[in-house]
Amino acid sequence: MAPSAMPSEMNGVNGISADIPYPEEHTPEGPYKVLMDQYHSKVRKLRVACVGAGASGLCCAYKMERMLQPGSWELTLFEKNPQFGGTWYENTYPGVACDIPSHDYNFSWDPKPDWTQFFASGGEIQKYFEGFADRHGSHKYMKLNTKVIEGKWDEDSGKWLLTLENQEDKSTWHDWAHVFINGTGILNTWKWPEIEGLHDFKGPLMHSAKWDHSVDFTGKVAGVIGTGSTSVQIVPQLQKICKEVKVFMRSPTWISPPFGAGALINDLQKGQDVYPGQRQYDFTEADMQKFKDDPAYHLDFRKRIEAEINGLFGMYQQNSDLSHLFRKVITEEMNRRMGPGHEELKKFIIPKWSPGCRRISPGDGYLEALVKENVTPVMKDIKKITPDGIVTEDGVEEKMDILVCATGFQVAFRPQFRVINGEGKTIQEDWVNGPNLYMGVSAPRFPNYYTIVGPGATWSNGTLIPSIETTIEYAVKMMKKMQSEHIKAIEVKQEALDDLYAHFDEFHKSTVWQEECRSWFKDGKIKNRIYLWPGATIHFLKSIKHIRFEDYNIRYRYKNRFAYLGCGDVKATASRDVLGLSTYIRNSDHDWDVD
Repeated sequence: MAPSAMPSEMNGVNGISADIPYPEEHTPEGPYKVLMDQYHSKVRKLRVACVGAGASGLCCAYKMERMLQPGSWELTLFEKNPQFGGTWYENTYPGVACDIPSHDYNFSWDPKPDWTQFFASGGEIQKYFEGFADRHGSHKYMKLNTKVIEGKWDEDSGKWLLTLENQEDKSTWHDWAHVFINGTGILNTWKWPEIEGLHDFKGPLMHSAKWDHSVDFTGKVAGVIGTGSTSVQIVPQLQKICKEVKVFMRSPTWISPPFGAGALINDLQKGQDVYPGQRQYDFTEADMQKFKDDPAYHLDFRKRIEAEINGLFGMYQQNSDLSHLFRKVITEEMNRRMGPGHEELKKFIIPKWSPGCRRISPGDGYLEALVKENVTPVMKDIKKITPDGIVTEDGVEEKMDILVCATGFQVAFRPQFRVINGEGKTIQEDWVNGPNLYMGVSAPRFPNYYTIVGPGATWSNGTLIPSIETTIEYAVKMMKKMQSEHIKAIEVKQEALDDLYAHFDEFHKSTVWQEECRSWFKDGKIKNRIYLWPGATIHFLKSIKHIRFEDYNIRYRYKNRFAYLGCGDVKATASRDVLGLSTYIRNSDHDWDVD
């Protein structure tokens, strides 16, 4: 087997450990024999490829360093962009920000006391991840400007064979790994809307996820297509500088007051004259210093934000008291923000379906912008686009200088690269009837392949970062078992996923997600299976904290599953570690283990 070019971690030094070999590539011929050079659970080197160097990729590198034996693994984060960061590197449109309070939009073990705003801007989040990578040495694992084209499972060797493309010269090359991780996220690949004549428009045309900062909007007439969370952030910014903004609205949307703001209101805004419904807050130097000087207080502040968000899951139960309360409160708030009149707009934009059926869009200034004199809400379907503007279904042409498509992403329920199993079938072919992913992480018939917070996980149930962390830990626990028990392939059973989806389907009969709204939770359909975890974020974390290995098929590299028991010794015997040879001798009844 060729020497590895992948980086690894050996006592904090980037390099290859000569002491730990790769596992057997092929099962030895002849009858089973005891491995006399093997102490109990002696690890073999594992090679890991992760697609993406955003939050998931950075977390993967961090957790592998802390959960696996130094020198026993290699990792490469293949990133298609020239810089890491994922969503927060790619999205730089005006007003881009997170809709989760910033103090809980960092890794749960790596708090940032000096966030400048309660809801952080995209630029500040990107700087957080860049700082994290600098502090933890994540750069050495990254292969930037490298797009994964294909991963093909080879059952005989127990390896993923990878095809990669250099994004600078478009040349292709090949690599391999024992474990293949999809860390790209669901909303990763932006798409143009499918509208006749889109590229006939003669003025500047841009997508929100590919913002052209060379275009000057000052004094111009701009068109914005979309009413989702991106449009909600862009429109108030353009309203301030454009001569006119025309917002093309296909569907209604709930615009909510802030979630998780209880700690903010109770701790930092006491006695202040706060504008009703204001979700944003600029932290003062005194606020930031207090968070920094008193970590216990900062932790309590973060915990109360998270607890409030987890405690609101009942709003997603159809006809629950909390759902009715949210409908009442948000409806009143939306009406207040738009002010007197504007009845046509109010009738259009306030949904008939319950809050949460589609992802709620919190955002300061959007509704207020829609009723400004220089903003025109266009509540008609688009027929086509011309060189000068947009023609609506009634034949009216709305002219504009610049056109912005805030139309979102190609929802990556299926990965944007080819993933081929040992039977020669792609995930696209295997998932012909819809996503088929256990706990949002494991796919039947695709061994040693893990998706980080994929369809079926928590995309509308609370904060996302803890789900990323715990799913990464899940995958690394799998790696550790592979290393120490000579496992060639481990894949989830279809029958386990069938049972889980049966629970999904029964649970969601009473949730707001099954109402008459089109949503990417339902693979872009109005009526479909709902690919969202049936519970709050903390319910999901409890479910994947410990692996149910009974739900998996396992294939070993030797003819006997107990080959890892070896010659009868343990690691401490080989290292002459006296304390390691007596770990169960203790003065009190506390946990013990044997390396």
